Amino acid sequence: MGQSRKTNLILILIFMGVIVAFAYSYNASVTTAVADAAYNDMEILQNYNNEIISKLIKEDSVAQWSDIVEQYEDVVIVIENSSNQVVTKSIGKTWSTLDVKVQTPFEFGGEAYLIKSSVYFLRDYVTDIRVMVKFIFMEFLIGLSALLLLIFTIYTIMLRPFKGLYRAIEEYDKTGKLKDVVIKGYAGEVYGRFVSMTKNLERQQQNQRRIIASISHDIKTPLTSIMGYTERLKKDSISPERKKKYIDTVYDKSLEIQELVDEFDEYLSLNIAQKLRKTSITTSQLRDFIIRDYADELENAGVKLTVRNEAGSAVFMADKQKLNRVFGNIFANSLKHFKGNIRLIDVDMHCDKEKVYFDISDSGEGVDPEKLELIFEPLYTSDEGRKVAGLGLSICREIIESHGGKIYARTSQYGGLTVCIELEKAEKGTLKG
Repeated sequence: MGQSRKTNLILILIFMGVIVAFAYSYNASVTTAVADAAYNDMEILQNYNNEIISKLIKEDSVAQWSDIVEQYEDVVIVIENSSNQVVTKSIGKTWSTLDVKVQTPFEFGGEAYLIKSSVYFLRDYVTDIRVMVKFIFMEFLIGLSALLLLIFTIYTIMLRPFKGLYRAIEEYDKTGKLKDVVIKGYAGEVYGRFVSMTKNLERQQQNQRRIIASISHDIKTPLTSIMGYTERLKKDSISPERKKKYIDTVYDKSLEIQELVDEFDEYLSLNIAQKLRKTSITTSQLRDFIIRDYADELENAGVKLTVRNEAGSAVFMADKQKLNRVFGNIFANSLKHFKGNIRLIDVDMHCDKEKVYFDISDSGEGVDPEKLELIFEPLYTSDEGRKVAGLGLSICREIIESHGGKIYARTSQYGGLTVCIELEKAEKGTLKG
């Protein structure tokens, strides 16, 4: 929790504590006043009872008691006999739940009677306007304080952070630059998502501009050769041998352009996550696929392929066609960067309890260690001479990451490049056989 958030919380707690203490103090004072008033009323009523009893016992009969009772107009009086029957009572007065009541027994003519007297104990508050105004003012003050606390809490926790969020977004809309601000709470999370999304969009835009510039350059180079050789072919003085050489060169350069355009078209139309058709594959099955599909082709290119499966029959989920494309792209990348007579590609498969690992190593020219993370970027090339830099490894990254896996590179033991792939095991774990 940040310091600003802690400060706001402390202020809210202090404010709440003040309101609670004030309300408690006010409630205690009102309770004390009411209790004192009730106690005083009970003393008054007891005096009334004693006074009335002294008058009742002087009469000759019970029938004369009503005249005495009616003399006390501000008090409700009820007299009952031993059978709980009402002998006499105040005319026009009723009992109330807010009354202070006092009961006093007495004897008359050898029989027991009970006199009950009561009075509305808040009558002083009702009749005293100053007390009522004070009472209403205190209640209003407590309610207003609670309302202010609610408004302060809503503003501090919700409105003020979103106001900062609005200003930050407005600043970005005007300047195109993300403002480095600290926003607390949920609004801060929203702004964090906005910043992440904006940076991601900016990276994509930069990436698109770089791709377009790179494609323009990489197409322009073979296209210039095609145009040059085509111009020479228009001449009638060239020999058949040279003409055939020019045509072969034009064809090779056209294939370079076609390969780049095809890869670019695939990269733009790639929506791998939605097109995956995962099935269970074992590492032993994958080894057979690789040998069947690529061993002869690589051998014809003078490359020795070795596939080692140390994972037994570890099971993982993958789209076979897409995974086959991954290995094909990695092998094609290796073929572009071989130098010398030693042309090796090793595929090493192993696993642990959670993942299967595929390390594809070659004896090519390799990549500088500080540039290993860049080779999966679209159209990146480590060739200073600017050979056509395809999208093969970028497509590999898209495919592997869509499987929930990981792909990266390191320097191989042969001095070339090792592309490492990690995929999660299937829930069934490792099968035997």
